[in-house]
Amino acid sequence: MKVNLVAVQAKPVISDYADAESFYRKMASLMDQAASKVDFSQPTLVVFPEGIGLPLAFVPQTYGQFGDAKTIARVFIRAVPKNLPRFLGAILKYRTSTFRAVFLETALEAEDIYTSTFSTLAREHGVYLCGGCIYLQHIEDEAVKGRHIVGRAVYNQSYLFNPQGVCLRRTPKINLAPPTEPRFGFSPGNRSDVMPIDTKIGRLGTLVCYDAFHRSLIERVDAMGVEILINPSHNERRWEARAGFNPAITVGEAWMQHGLPTMIQGREHLRYGISPMLVGPVFDVKSHGQSRICRNLSRPGADPHESLLAEAAVDEEDIIYATVEVRGHIGTNGHNATSELLDHTFIDRIRRA
Repeated sequence: MKVNLVAVQAKPVISDYADAESFYRKMASLMDQAASKVDFSQPTLVVFPEGIGLPLAFVPQTYGQFGDAKTIARVFIRAVPKNLPRFLGAILKYRTSTFRAVFLETALEAEDIYTSTFSTLAREHGVYLCGGCIYLQHIEDEAVKGRHIVGRAVYNQSYLFNPQGVCLRRTPKINLAPPTEPRFGFSPGNRSDVMPIDTKIGRLGTLVCYDAFHRSLIERVDAMGVEILINPSHNERRWEARAGFNPAITVGEAWMQHGLPTMIQGREHLRYGISPMLVGPVFDVKSHGQSRICRNLSRPGADPHESLLAEAAVDEEDIIYATVEVRGHIGTNGHNATSELLDHTFIDRIRRA
């Protein structure tokens, strides 16, 4: 089965977050660019980068109030006093810092902008769509309480939508990366939250950014039969700068040697990895990078450069794609063929034991 894998390397500006319409307009323009390059009549997975939803927690609520502020801290200093009853109430209610209180207080409206945008775009274009990441606590929707937040922990979460616009799964980031995430007081997710999802284009899994640098998590998704690994990513250091942990290589080389192009090699089930990146500054959060789509060459230790199917321009807004063959599919009984094989193998082992 042929499937298009599309990575959106986005370069938004603050005005793209002014309100729900502005955010939708920017994301829709990126989808239109992708549709002009890729045949969406063929099964397609589109992935946006990590960080794409960060400003939704505070920009739409305070746009026009923070003037010429150059840093997120200055935005809070200028905007919070103008919304003092609301945000002071959140600080007292949640008994936490100003930063986290704002994320907690605005979570429902931020998620509404995020989910309505990406759900609509997935449905309009008829594609599977990963909406990058947004920063929220767990949000539940049920009959008695309606849509409400659960707990005080704020997670870096990635949402995956199907071509009908339904959210199939939310996956939090497990390993937080400095300096931005600890600075805002985000919480790490649990390893048990990393689970695959069977779809018509195969078994998909998500590891957010730095999580794909951790071998045990790569082992986990591979052992679960994930065929296409979604890796929305964000990087704050310049691509040509020396890597902090190893000055002998650049940041870009570190992403090549220690990221998906290397980590998926020789795996049993992982066949493709897609890692879109955010680029450009949003206040003082500077984003640098180069989106990549790679494949498993079935040789441990294979040259990761040879695995690349597509690579974006460094630090420029770009859309890259690759058309690949996948094994996974939904059978006539509604089950994923790969999943069914794994399930039967597991049951047979239990019986033999």
